[in-house]
Amino acid sequence: MRKSTVFRLAGMVLGFYLLLPQCSRTPRDPIDLQVLRSSGDDWTARHDTLSDGGVVRLHHDKWLMYFLHWRPLTEERQKLSQEYVRDLMLNFWGPDMPFKLTENMGEMEVGGHKAYFVDGTIYDGTIQTRFIVWNCAETGRQLIADCNINLRKGTQPELLDLQKEITLSVSCHGAASVQKNPLLSRLYVSRMFNISFRTPETWKTEEYWDSAWFPNGMTPTNGTLWTLLTDSEKYVELRWQTRQSQISTGLFNRFVERIESDSVVSETTLRITDIKVRGTVANEECIIGHGNFTYNLSAGDREVTKPFRFSAFLWNHQDKTYFLLAGMASIQEFWGISPNLAPTDETFNRFVQEEVLANTRVLVEGCMK
Repeated sequence: MRKSTVFRLAGMVLGFYLLLPQCSRTPRDPIDLQVLRSSGDDWTARHDTLSDGGVVRLHHDKWLMYFLHWRPLTEERQKLSQEYVRDLMLNFWGPDMPFKLTENMGEMEVGGHKAYFVDGTIYDGTIQTRFIVWNCAETGRQLIADCNINLRKGTQPELLDLQKEITLSVSCHGAASVQKNPLLSRLYVSRMFNISFRTPETWKTEEYWDSAWFPNGMTPTNGTLWTLLTDSEKYVELRWQTRQSQISTGLFNRFVERIESDSVVSETTLRITDIKVRGTVANEECIIGHGNFTYNLSAGDREVTKPFRFSAFLWNHQDKTYFLLAGMASIQEFWGISPNLAPTDETFNRFVQEEVLANTRVLVEGCMK
């Protein structure tokens, strides 16, 4: 083969590969899923072709729970040991949570006190748990950090280790804890319970009201706090169709109706219903709206429903009209208790701007305003 022919073929092959990144930006992959997943979140994607366009639906959820219990420092609890902590994990929550212990256990220090930890699992390894236990003679109580993640929900295993870092920030007597880990920017302080510790900004701590445990209410020597996520579940839907000559609030509302009607007849277990647009604003390039919807998930013979808040965007780009909806769960009930886990405006807006819009490859500048 002549050299000129070889060079010509090599150039054709190189040209083909140079086009690949541009191909990945076509409607089949209009959102950069690889970047979304780079933080460790397990985004799942579903692509569908519609008669006049297409749709991609993205969903992510995670589940974790951090308890901090304290109980009176009785004579029995004074005898703190590795074996004591192992037995405590197996019996603390009763038969409803039959933990299996692992071989991971050891000693550490919390708030100037010697502490013991042990790991366990439940439900065939679905949930990983770590108990960290120490005694505080200064306040006459035993403290238990009860750390949990649900792997089936796609929760990153690293978040169990982050709960260890939260425990290291606990101040059970004396001054409030000092920030040592940049991931723990939120300070929880209770003067009533003489407790302080640090968590990530999007985690929220509340009192764990359990009438069986605390029939007369919690006290400085007998109580429980639990910390949950305010950004535990996210949903994104991007639709497109042949370009319309002009965008309008009427077209915006038709896209909203299409999401709900398509969801009802979908073959998946997920449904988006009761979408309510609370308001819209418009500029030359984009119509931006916000509102709420209900997320419905069929799980076996039961249906789980969750309220979501959303922002939505409508714009034209090249030969297509796009509609983007980005939602985050505002959970109001967990285990029959009513913690307020609605994301703050800052948390929600950061999700929309920095996760969704920043990684939407077909976006126009007007939607960022």
